[in-house]
Amino acid sequence: MSAESIKKPINMLTFLVSYKCTNECKHCALQASPNQEEITVEPEDVRKYLEDVTKNYLVREVNFFGGEPLLNLDLLICLIEETKKFDIPKIGLPTNGYWGKHDTIAKKYANKLKEAGVNLVGFSVDAFHQEFIPLDFVKRAINAVHETGIETILIIAQTIGSQNDKNPFNDKTNEITNIISKEFPFCQVIKSGVQVKGRAIKNLVEYFPILTIPKDKCLIFKAPMFMIDPNGWVFHQGCQGICIGNAKKTSLSKIISKFEPRKHPIIGKVVAKGGVSNLLELAIEKGYKSQNGYADKCHLCFSARNFLRPFYPNILEPSNVYFYEK
Repeated sequence: MSAESIKKPINMLTFLVSYKCTNECKHCALQASPNQEEITVEPEDVRKYLEDVTKNYLVREVNFFGGEPLLNLDLLICLIEETKKFDIPKIGLPTNGYWGKHDTIAKKYANKLKEAGVNLVGFSVDAFHQEFIPLDFVKRAINAVHETGIETILIIAQTIGSQNDKNPFNDKTNEITNIISKEFPFCQVIKSGVQVKGRAIKNLVEYFPILTIPKDKCLIFKAPMFMIDPNGWVFHQGCQGICIGNAKKTSLSKIISKFEPRKHPIIGKVVAKGGVSNLLELAIEKGYKSQNGYADKCHLCFSARNFLRPFYPNILEPSNVYFYEK
């Protein structure tokens, strides 16, 4: 039996390249925008993290996230080339396709991604992104990526509730994805519901039915998927803003090996019986005033965490994904 075959798998390891974006989408959980701080993941960090984690784990996929990861193309290409050295079978990224403004630029970006080692590109295409990015830009970028021979092209769209729920955002998203599907049948369309956290709390709550107090357990933490941001904060892939360590201070493989959801001071609350309502109780004990109801469990969880931030430094980080309470 080979050493590789006995390593524990990590389904996805994501590097959050930057919190900066061309857009300021109404639904963004990370509150990415053009106004976010100028800080990025550096190639030497990616190298260090991968050298460490691949010694101990079998990494199946590396993803580069944002913000908009292609805002600094030269940096992104360096990060991808570093990753390719570790024989990761799948290397991918999401993008809003802003770089499809002209054919020449679109082809340049797509070719560089292919040459560096990318084999999966997801395009964020929905009512939220098309408020900022003309659909023709995205079409041009999709076509350029397809022409390079990149194996997998995804269309990633977010809806409010089910895609069949009637509201102006879903109507627009369904219209956009129908256009893309007809024009680019080789793309796989993936639709998922918006989670009410981050900027969605300020912009979209009115479009959701308000529940009393959700008591769902959070099940996302079972999958071995992790994200590292430019500051070294490590999250579970499914929920940024709840840190399980800092890879600039402790080795990434050690952080992952010691991660036990039930023992984490915040995650432990939401995975236990009673789910996110446990986190609400903790916040109330410390002076939080509960709302009468919440749009979903993420809305409750994020609202409680936003209040609890001063009580959990180095855990409820970074500050830029939260709101500042007065």
